[in-house]
Amino acid sequence: MDYINEYFKKESVRVTFMELREDTTINIKGYPVNKNIPLPIITDVLLGEIKEGNLEEEIKLEYIINGIIYLIGIDPEFKYIEDYKNILMAYNEEFEEYIFFQGIKRMEKKDYVGGAICFRALKLINSENMNGIFNYAFALEEIAKEYFSKEQEEEGLKFLNESTYELESILDIDDKYPLAYYKLGYHYKFNEQYLKAKLIWTKYLTLDRDEIRLQEIRGEIEFIENDVALESGISYLSREHFDKALDIFLKLLPKFEKWWELKYLIGICHKGIGDFERAIDYFYESLDLYKEDSDLYNELGICLFTIGDFDNAINVFTEGIEHIQNDYKLIFNRGLSYLQLGKLEEAYGDISEAVKLNPSDENMNSQKKILEDLINR
Repeated sequence: MDYINEYFKKESVRVTFMELREDTTINIKGYPVNKNIPLPIITDVLLGEIKEGNLEEEIKLEYIINGIIYLIGIDPEFKYIEDYKNILMAYNEEFEEYIFFQGIKRMEKKDYVGGAICFRALKLINSENMNGIFNYAFALEEIAKEYFSKEQEEEGLKFLNESTYELESILDIDDKYPLAYYKLGYHYKFNEQYLKAKLIWTKYLTLDRDEIRLQEIRGEIEFIENDVALESGISYLSREHFDKALDIFLKLLPKFEKWWELKYLIGICHKGIGDFERAIDYFYESLDLYKEDSDLYNELGICLFTIGDFDNAINVFTEGIEHIQNDYKLIFNRGLSYLQLGKLEEAYGDISEAVKLNPSDENMNSQKKILEDLINR
């Protein structure tokens, strides 16, 4: 949030202040303004007036009002904000609609920063103006897209996250505002939160009446079904609900036969429920598709080790070591496999190498000490 506030505050360079002469007071539709209240005007507008020669006549009140809106939007903590609010109320009883209209005009011209500033001002004046908040979120999203198009991912994410926050805040005010659900689904999908995207869109389908948008979202839900299932499976797996995760992954398998990660996950599930033979089969199938993942070699080697097939475990760890350099887990586990076969020198060599790569691991240091004692007896 600080980044976003600072971003907009930098726009203050585009504002110029006018001060009334000493002992002068003007009346803005009943609200007196004296020289103690500086009146902002957008610099580009002022320069335009100078260029046109209009300053010899007068500055239009509209320009001051727009300058006030702009300043509220870029710096909500400015000293004279309360005075400015009073001026806006005096200027137009329907000033919220006026500010909203100014924001929409800027958005239509693709001036997303200007639009965001107007909607920020509207949000400050009325923190429950949902149309203002929604359009502020929309403007932030468009600014994020501009950053993404320039490959400035970090800045883009800051604006997108702020946009997500604003959309979520709408639901705290009114949990039946359909467009917030509509947009939030896309935000969650972008962040690969497919379960949340599906849930928020499912709720959206019960609220909106725009058939074109509804049809669009039905398609989006169908499009992410596989991702939703995968995320559900991984969630079960992380909680060690291996049976439930396995059921989901096996249903996905016919569609993703060539996806090594899915076979790896199925192998993990079988290993989790103690079916090592099937786990080994799936890990080998996964290895046939991809050979550059150290976890895959490790899990396969550990399963082979567990069923007492130490020779093949050594073969798998060795293949992994050849593909992935300096992986201390593979080297250490091969050392343990050598140890099971009574090959103490080979075991000591691997475990010593693993300790060199990760000297802070207490378990590996302990195994190395045990081996040293065995060899020196």
